[in-house]
Amino acid sequence: MAGPGSGASPSRTRRFLTFIGLSALMAVSLVLVDLLVLGLAMPAKALSPHYYMALGDSLSFGYQPNLDFNAGFADDIFNTLHKVNVTNLENLACAGETTSTMIQGGCAARFAHKGFYTGPQLTAAVNFLTAATHRGRVSPVTLEIGANDVLKDWDASTCSPGPTVNQDLATMDANLTQVILPDLIKALTTKTGAVAGDLHLLNYYNPFAIKCPNSPPFVHLINDHLVTDAATFKIPVVDVYTAFGGDAHQTDKLCQRTWMCSSPPDVHPTNAGYAQIASAVEYALGLPGSSVVPGIGAPAPIPAIGAPAGIPGGAPSPTPGASPVVTPTNAPESTPTAARAPRESDFQRATM
Repeated sequence: MAGPGSGASPSRTRRFLTFIGLSALMAVSLVLVDLLVLGLAMPAKALSPHYYMALGDSLSFGYQPNLDFNAGFADDIFNTLHKVNVTNLENLACAGETTSTMIQGGCAARFAHKGFYTGPQLTAAVNFLTAATHRGRVSPVTLEIGANDVLKDWDASTCSPGPTVNQDLATMDANLTQVILPDLIKALTTKTGAVAGDLHLLNYYNPFAIKCPNSPPFVHLINDHLVTDAATFKIPVVDVYTAFGGDAHQTDKLCQRTWMCSSPPDVHPTNAGYAQIASAVEYALGLPGSSVVPGIGAPAPIPAIGAPAGIPGGAPSPTPGASPVVTPTNAPESTPTAARAPRESDFQRATM
C-alpha cells in the first residue's frame, strides 16, 4: 500500500513531461543544426554517397605477388579523392579479366575479386551505375582492360609476337567499341542525355622493356588500338606508358616500379608502380597537386563524351595531345625483395 504523499500531483507530472519533451526537441534541433553545417561544408557526405568506380583486370584490382592487394592504383586514387568528398570506392576489377570475359563472365579470379557480385564484371558495373541510389553519384570511372587479350601473343623467350596477335587485337577492338564502352556510356547517361560520370581508359607500360629491347613496337600496337577505340567515343586515355618513362626511359625504374627484376619475375607493379599509375590518372582527372612530366605540356581540354563516331579506317594511331602524362610521385621507389637482373628461363606467360 502506498503511503501518503507517494503519488505525484498532476502539475508535477505535466512539468516532468514538458521537460522530457523540451529535451527531445533540443536534441533533434542539435542534430538538424549539425546536418546543416555538414551539408554546407561537405555536401557530398551529408546528402549522399559519392563513388569512384574501378574496372579492369589485375592492375585495377591491385595484384602483387607478395599478396599485398591493398596498395593498387585504385586505392591510391581513392585516398586522394576521399579528400574531396568521394566517399566510397567500388572496385569491380577481376584479375585475369579479358575484354571477352568482362562481357560474358568466366574471369580467372572471379571468386576472389573485391566487388560483391556474380556474373560478368560489365553487367555488375552497369547494374551499379543505373541503380536508383547510385545514378549520378559515380565519378570518376577508370577502365583498364585489354592486356590479357594479347599478353598471350608475346613470347618472352624469343622476344617476338605470335601469329594470332592481329586476330586478338581485332577481338579486343570489337569488344570495346561494340559492347563495353557503349554500355558504360549509356549507363552513365541521364534521362536528359547528359553524361553523369567521368570515364577514363588507361593504356599500358612495357614490363618486357629490359628483357626484350625490341618489345616497344608490340606495346605501342596495343596502346594505339586502345587510343583508337577510346577516340571513337571521345573518351580520354591516361598515358601510363609515358608516365613510366616512354621509349627513352621505360627501363630506368622498371625494377622499382614492377616485379620484373624479382625471382620469379612478375609483370605487375610494386607499390611505387601503382603510385605512378595513380599519379597519371589523377593528372588526367585534373586533381589538385598533380603535375606534368618535364618537357611535356599540359594536355588539351578533353572533349565531353558524345555519341560514337565511325571507327577510323586503316591502322590505328594515337590521337596527338589526347593523353596526359605525369611526373613520378614523391613516394620512395625501392627495388622489390630479392631483386636481380632477370634470366631468360625466369620468364613465363603472365596475366594481369
